[in-house]
Amino acid sequence: MIPRSRNARPKDRAHAPGPTEQQVVFIDTLAAGGAGVGSLDDGLRVFVPGTACGERVLAAVQRTARPARGRLLQVIEPSPDRRQPPCPHVESCGGCDLMHISEAAQQASHAEIVRNAVMHAIGSPPPPIRVHPALEPLQYRTRARLFVRVDRGRVRVGYRAAASHRIAEVRACIVLDPSIATALDELPFVLTGSVGEGDVQIARGAHGRLCIDVVWHGELSPSAWAAIDQRVNCGAWAGARVQLDGAKVPATFGDPRAVLEGADAQPLVIAAGSFAQPSDPGANFLAKPVLALCTADPAAPAPMDSTLGTVLELFSGSGTFSVLLARAANAFFSVEANEDAASAARQNLLSRGLSGKVTVADADTFPIAPSVDVVVLDPPRPGAALAARAIASSRASRVVYAACDPATLSRDLGTLVRAGFALTHLETVELFPQTSHVETLARLVRSRAEARPARARRD
Repeated sequence: MIPRSRNARPKDRAHAPGPTEQQVVFIDTLAAGGAGVGSLDDGLRVFVPGTACGERVLAAVQRTARPARGRLLQVIEPSPDRRQPPCPHVESCGGCDLMHISEAAQQASHAEIVRNAVMHAIGSPPPPIRVHPALEPLQYRTRARLFVRVDRGRVRVGYRAAASHRIAEVRACIVLDPSIATALDELPFVLTGSVGEGDVQIARGAHGRLCIDVVWHGELSPSAWAAIDQRVNCGAWAGARVQLDGAKVPATFGDPRAVLEGADAQPLVIAAGSFAQPSDPGANFLAKPVLALCTADPAAPAPMDSTLGTVLELFSGSGTFSVLLARAANAFFSVEANEDAASAARQNLLSRGLSGKVTVADADTFPIAPSVDVVVLDPPRPGAALAARAIASSRASRVVYAACDPATLSRDLGTLVRAGFALTHLETVELFPQTSHVETLARLVRSRAEARPARARRD
């Protein structure tokens, strides 16, 4: 789930060396990265991770950081939103950065962050935001990325520590689905004797069994290779793929691809190592409003036959959206840069008897044909600046944009709104509960015929 960089290795945001001073800070908002933000008496805005909106805290403030940052020392007056985190690893692990506040507060802060970012970009208040709460606040992840390091012969498995490249070792994780949580116990045994470190993506493969995708920097021991092979051969794991430094082709055992139940209740194959949402139910849940927003009237039942005209899906991945869009389109085209993901998308369409052309190309620079009526895009965190410009000058009448970063989404919406599109719908979907990450859906329609290119006008 990593190559599209949604979950790329975090930058080390730890405080640079510098003087700090203890200051009382009133937190009045939450920033997009999860930190609380408040003002000092002199007006300086300070970012303090681990805080909640509406509380007064004592923080060690580093004024020289840009922006100024504070380390939480004490909660003087707690927010009504604050709660005792249900995970014992929350202080060391960098994954669930909002677990200290209620799910309702998480949803409200996400919606407010999206609203403010979009309003700033388009220059006017956006439509009311519809919030889709998390289906399950805990044990929801059926895909995750673990970090593994061998220190003096000891295999350590966990997540990145907060604002660091260090590993926060965990033996249990309450956001993992039990079907993949077994990896936390198995990987230290499987990788015994190896040297180095690596990233391990875990997911549910065929028949709900564990599948893993390993990128390893160093050497895997002979016993590690044997243990992986044995687990796949005996049926404990669905498959594994191992990519070593310097190897041109990864070693493959069984079928390392994730398999989920698609939004149409049929099996959906996800290419090994390619992007997918963190949970199977969440991925399916997201696909349905995407289809509804593609229609002329999103309030009406989503179409199950060809009513959408010609649909182009950019950054289409393994086809989570495609299997619904292709069924409802008169003609369907998709673009994905990852060849394995494109191959999986073709398989998913073919297994359903659906027609559509899947092209392997850079979706951000892909030309949009004059025949396209609807564009759907689901880009990685950097957004789709070039694709937004291409859509703006195309003949497409509707756009549905799924985004994991409010800032780049807002930038691209600004491009489309200035080109004559109207933002009609904005929705947040809680696919990453307990974290500062939020998925946003935006729907735009052309509002001014005079803003369309001359070649796009119809008599």
